Amino acid sequence: MAALDGAVRVLGDERGQWEDARDMASGSSGDGAGEPPMAERGADRDGLKLDRLHVPLGPVLVDWPAGLVVETVLQGDVIQEAQVRALPAEVARGAFWEARPGERREETRRRTAAARLDSLGRLLGVAGWPAAAREARRLRDRLLAGAVDDGDRRRCVRFTRRVRRSWVLRWMLRGAGQIGPDAPRQLQGDALDRLHRWLDEIEAMVGVAEPGEVGERDGGSRVVREWGGREGSVGAFGGGRGSVGEVLALLPGLLVGAELAVARLIVAGLDPDLDRLPAGAEAGTRDG
Repeated sequence: MAALDGAVRVLGDERGQWEDARDMASGSSGDGAGEPPMAERGADRDGLKLDRLHVPLGPVLVDWPAGLVVETVLQGDVIQEAQVRALPAEVARGAFWEARPGERREETRRRTAAARLDSLGRLLGVAGWPAAAREARRLRDRLLAGAVDDGDRRRCVRFTRRVRRSWVLRWMLRGAGQIGPDAPRQLQGDALDRLHRWLDEIEAMVGVAEPGEVGERDGGSRVVREWGGREGSVGAFGGGRGSVGEVLALLPGLLVGAELAVARLIVAGLDPDLDRLPAGAEAGTRDG
């Protein structure tokens, strides 16, 4: 009975944490006052009268950037309004993927490849390809564990080429989250472009692609560019995932008008690293 009572207490604590997270996402004080209405009526893009549902995404969601909150207004499964913010950290968390002081170049390369595999695992999970998501995470853990050998390189290149060849993934990501040429280079294009940049970088960082080597997308017409990021920085190819501020500023405009499933892919394909935010900082943007 003592063990059962302890389990009940733990579950009660976890429920309270989830309720706190929900209240933070909704802006509520927890007493129900000031909560946004959950449904109202409005015309959708086809002229039909549909419920407008206020649905928060995050801060806790499978394959979702921890601490990211997107307050949405949905009609059917289409996002009509989006407010994006990052929950502030009480203490400085530090970015796990940043290079360590005095880290050797080879270690930085491995960490960069592992960071891209970490992001790739979330994207593949959201895309409904769990086996590939598990493989991305397994390779990530191998790279973090130590030096990369020839076997690791072969496994990485087999995996990246398998992902590149997926016509289903191309169909899902093509045209999603299109970002124009005014944005930082690593964010430009659609979700498929950004996926292939990750794959390019994984291959280059583990030594299976050389600077300037032609990539495989669309018949091999794209060239790997911007090799040679700053020494000691997980930032080759123009910074990987882009700064948190840049991504949060772009997200609302990308999400409004997108179906909910596509919106999840857009977020996963940008994968903002909120650990880069300074302690006490809260970033937020709004669209709609």
